[in-house]
Amino acid sequence: MFRLFGDIWLDEPPEDRATAFKELLPLIRDLEHSTTQKTNLLSSWDMDLAFERYREEEHTWWRRHQVDRPREYFVRPSGSLDAQVACHLFNPTFAVNNASFEETDDPSNPCIAQPHDAGFSSQNCLMFDHSARRDDSRHCSLIYPPDLWDVHERFISDLRSHMKAVVEVCWGRNVQDRMMICLQKNLRILPLWGRYDGINLHLELSEQMTSVKRFIVFVNHPQFYMFTKGDNVRAQAFRAKQGGRQDLLLELAAGLGKINISADFYKLNPLLLRPFRPTKTNREHMSALKGQAYTAIKAICPDAVDFSTIRGGLSIIRKNRKKQDKFNLPEVEPASKNPAKVTGDMFVDDEALEEARSQQISQITEEIHELAAMFMPDTMSETVFDFTDRVECRRFIESIEAFEGELYQWEELPENIVELVQAQKGLRIDRQPVASRKEAETAYRLLQSGNIPECLSVIGLAFSILTAYISTTLYMPVEAVDDLMILDTSPNRTVTRVCSGCRGRVLDDSFPYFAKRNPGYYVLRSSDTGCGRSGCPGGHVLFHPSRGAQKCVRALMGDLKNVPKPRILGNAPWDKLFLRHGTEELGDLPKVVEFKCPFDGCRAINKNHTPRWTIQLNPTLVTRQFKCPECGRKGDWIPVSANFDYVRSESLTRTWGRFAKKGCDLRIYPRRADVYFSQGHIDIRIAQLKEAKMFDDQRS
Repeated sequence: MFRLFGDIWLDEPPEDRATAFKELLPLIRDLEHSTTQKTNLLSSWDMDLAFERYREEEHTWWRRHQVDRPREYFVRPSGSLDAQVACHLFNPTFAVNNASFEETDDPSNPCIAQPHDAGFSSQNCLMFDHSARRDDSRHCSLIYPPDLWDVHERFISDLRSHMKAVVEVCWGRNVQDRMMICLQKNLRILPLWGRYDGINLHLELSEQMTSVKRFIVFVNHPQFYMFTKGDNVRAQAFRAKQGGRQDLLLELAAGLGKINISADFYKLNPLLLRPFRPTKTNREHMSALKGQAYTAIKAICPDAVDFSTIRGGLSIIRKNRKKQDKFNLPEVEPASKNPAKVTGDMFVDDEALEEARSQQISQITEEIHELAAMFMPDTMSETVFDFTDRVECRRFIESIEAFEGELYQWEELPENIVELVQAQKGLRIDRQPVASRKEAETAYRLLQSGNIPECLSVIGLAFSILTAYISTTLYMPVEAVDDLMILDTSPNRTVTRVCSGCRGRVLDDSFPYFAKRNPGYYVLRSSDTGCGRSGCPGGHVLFHPSRGAQKCVRALMGDLKNVPKPRILGNAPWDKLFLRHGTEELGDLPKVVEFKCPFDGCRAINKNHTPRWTIQLNPTLVTRQFKCPECGRKGDWIPVSANFDYVRSESLTRTWGRFAKKGCDLRIYPRRADVYFSQGHIDIRIAQLKEAKMFDDQRS
């Protein structure tokens, strides 16, 4: 092993990194030598004087734009210029106990308190913001014009050139983006190995590219870790992966700068959020300051979005929707022992389907509630959050936005929240999960037409989508048509849809209802306020299936009663479960099969271009009934080739019926050929299906 710098020791570099490392090593040694010499030198640069000039220059910039912004909400760096470690933050916000406090190191802000707890403070670091003006971070990153950034970055450049820090820890994507703009020509990346494998250490080179000025370590913003708590499996996995990586980055920075910090802080700490609970007076004062800041921003950018308030009231409940009674994390009742109802030729078990739906809703609700409790600990620790209550939802989102979140881009959203959003099939469009900020804003509009998603942090946006989605899952048909509709909760039963008003794609229906008289007909949903897309004309619209082949019917009593009954031929209830569908399942199976008349003495042969194959490991051909054009008799035609095993349709219908008589709806269980076609007792086979479903539920 050898010492890289400070207290950081590494194994010998692997062959693929040795050449690049050997080129940089002399520069790293020169940095260490020059650092030793600088330690005894006193800086002639007066940080306080430079900061006052900076404050005056920034104030003058606003005055030139006919805006008078208070000088007092300008925050100076904290700590010593001699510190070997610098903590580079983005900007101070109003989420502090005292907005007039003019120091960066203010642990009353949760995003400063967390680095404190991890071991980084003005006692061992120089702490400073890229912009010293108290403002909403989203205004800074999205609205500040280039010449205003020039004012801030002139001081930052001056400060960085005089500080003695050998390592600079940059917290969050916003700081990283600004640093890449400022230093893109002077940064070299050193991919590390061994204990730090997968971590890139950035080296800031001099203008002549002949020496290293310092190391730069980019770490996640503190807010990235504020939304996972507890010791459940998901929380532990998140802390092990994302927390473990943050710990290694901070360990590297601390080792390079020779300071002591808490070991495995992010990996081991089950709660990384210090609740911010200002007094009522402070809260009102903070709200007034936010309003003044927004007025100033509006003066230089008339189209600016007011991030300080949630506009429109989060209209989560649509008008034409009947919702269940207050939904308090439903206790899933055991399956009913009443015999299943049979309508026409389709097996229908209403209670089993509603139970499956309740289980899915219960799971997501519990996960959201667990995260929501972090933002409203006083009201949610002992009571249950009602996701159908607009006032409660508004308070919940406002409590998130009270953090003045710096996290705005989709890439900054913590993985556990990303996974929760992407796991919901009803938050997808054309079965594609949300994968960007733009797509998340589209989902927001489709759920809450008339609101402005740009005003929300990415955390607030994600939770707004999730809470609104809970409301949509609670959709219940009006009583007049309830008995004419059947829910379909089978795993792959999702309906992709388009708006009848603008023809734009809308969110998939993950809890689709079908006509009970004929489950081949999808029951259309509607909205009285358009679909929510900016190009939608509004008014009453229907959400049609995007697949033209999908039959549909409006949720009107007369229409549902007059739906044509299904034809028995080719529309068997077991078709979707027992048979293979789609190119992925059919694979290389023959697409054309010759069948022959089953009656002795007849030599008629018919080519079938849509052969049906079972899902068994060794696919079996399903016979079809035809009327022979030669002998005139009707029967099950069998394959000409003796290489094909075959089964009659009646046999599959009997198999389906055995399960139905026991009250078992095969559609709510995983597809299991080994169970369907087993020779075991029907009760044992049903038990196997229930066990498989329980295993799938636990795994998901």
